[in-house]
Amino acid sequence: MLIAPLVASAIDESVQEVSDRTDRLVALALDLGARAIGPAIQILMIVVLSLVLLRLLRSAVRRTVSRVMERADTPPRELASKANTLANVIESAGRMLILIVAGMMVLSRLGVNIAPLLASAGIAGIAIGLGAQSLIKDLIGGFFILFENQYGVGDVVQIGDASGVVEQLSLRRTGLRAVDGSFIVVPNGDIRTVTNMTKDWSRAVVDVAVPYDADLNKVIGILQRLVAGLEEDPVVGDAVLGPGEITGVEALEASQVKLRLLVKTKPMEQWRVQRELRRRIKDAFTEAGISAPYPRSVTLIHPVDGNRGERLPLGDTPRTAEGG
Repeated sequence: MLIAPLVASAIDESVQEVSDRTDRLVALALDLGARAIGPAIQILMIVVLSLVLLRLLRSAVRRTVSRVMERADTPPRELASKANTLANVIESAGRMLILIVAGMMVLSRLGVNIAPLLASAGIAGIAIGLGAQSLIKDLIGGFFILFENQYGVGDVVQIGDASGVVEQLSLRRTGLRAVDGSFIVVPNGDIRTVTNMTKDWSRAVVDVAVPYDADLNKVIGILQRLVAGLEEDPVVGDAVLGPGEITGVEALEASQVKLRLLVKTKPMEQWRVQRELRRRIKDAFTEAGISAPYPRSVTLIHPVDGNRGERLPLGDTPRTAEGG
């Protein structure tokens, strides 16, 4: 009879201990779940907010660019080029700022102490600044390129030995697409001289070479008729901004006389106008019977007396091979 109460008491104690342990485990699980769910929800909210801010940034930049283009009096192509370039740079800088701030907030919610990171960022910035002088030089160069509107996306430029259409322009580099399709990257810090061939307006320059025996008055008259009324021409009139000009004789070369023809055009239209003018000049010269210049040479022969082997004076008449 004494054994039964002892067994019952032991069983009760065991059940109570299991119950206590179960309660502690459940409480611990609930606490861990609360601690995990809270930061997870906060991190999810940070990610969603960052995505919303990125979309709003893009929308705001594009809307601002559209309003500027509608109100400005600058030529549409040049304004669109500059606006798109600035929009890309502003959007890239804003995107980087949003991502950095969001990353810091996520690390903070994960329990990472970001105070040392912020403190070390200043020291790292100094070290990076000393070790990345070329990068800073590129960024400063890119800032002044954009601020001074030296060129923009869509312009045709020559930078040193590289030339092509500007496809990419950021604070750090300029990307050019050459005529053969190759892509050239030029760091902005290395740019010293830029030739912008499509800023505000352009000029078609056509050099015309004719032989020395050609009638220059006739040639100039033909060229004047070709450029007269070029603004109303159905083929190239939309690209021409003013009447053509014949500058006259530009050079006297060994076998040809060179004349120059100038026509003011819209940006990036000078090459189309030049090709059309060359075609028309060729057809007009063919119709007028004006031949193309070709190399000519004059040979001076000093006559020699066949009997004595002495050179005759230049004024004497040499005898022919037949003895005449």
